[in-house]
Amino acid sequence: MTRRNVTWASALATGLLLTLSACGGSGEAASTKTTDVLMEGEQLEAMVAQVEKMGIMEWHGQLLTKNPDNGGKRIFDLDGRYSPSTGYSELSMDSAIDGNKQQVDYLVVAGRTYFNSEVWGPNASDCWVDITDDTEGRSWALPSDLDPTWPVAAARAIRLAGDGVAVGIPAKKVLTGMPRGLFPDVPAALDGVEAKGVVTPHGSHFIEVSVDVLNMWSAVPEEALANIETRKAGWWAMTMKESQDGTPIAPPKYIFDPVKTPPSQCKRG
Repeated sequence: MTRRNVTWASALATGLLLTLSACGGSGEAASTKTTDVLMEGEQLEAMVAQVEKMGIMEWHGQLLTKNPDNGGKRIFDLDGRYSPSTGYSELSMDSAIDGNKQQVDYLVVAGRTYFNSEVWGPNASDCWVDITDDTEGRSWALPSDLDPTWPVAAARAIRLAGDGVAVGIPAKKVLTGMPRGLFPDVPAALDGVEAKGVVTPHGSHFIEVSVDVLNMWSAVPEEALANIETRKAGWWAMTMKESQDGTPIAPPKYIFDPVKTPPSQCKRG
């Protein structure tokens, strides 16, 4: 997979400045004005229709420790391409988790999962290891649900928020849409819990998302929360847009076994 430079980082940075202070919790009622309910519901429905019409989708997600307005720091970035028609996905993670900087790539095609690491060097950029049957240690950054439209498709409209809609998103959808290494198992205590979020359309091809994952845990009973690791799940910021590059997501060019063949020689393996 050719690693991509994010060309829409400025839009994401704008999204990081969104505040969710106007967003109600999962138990709050929507606005009592019928016209407002219709407006926010219609706005969200329009965004659902928008993502359903997209072909190959490009998306970028960023996890921070908390709202950047309050000094939140970056944990990692995900940069992906997703094909709704095939379910195929390309995904690249750039992280600095626990001070360990790394870049890894994933390719999911026809039910098989492939892995590439930057430590193999530039000569191995087209070389992949099939980790379909051995994913536990290497699929940390791969979401359980590869479809990136979850912040829109699973959302419940609460109220208008500027040009967007304040929403409630089922906590289970939030966790399965982020890297599975954060939460290998979705805690049962999250049944019925929602995260606050804002989704904002920008034209007909671009959607911006902010999700307050950190405060989602406040709805979980303390006795259940004691057994859940929440330290690395704070604030999720995301953008998604329809790709202008119609190149399909293709199977890996070279597949090799790094135990038998050095990455520098993978194209001969």
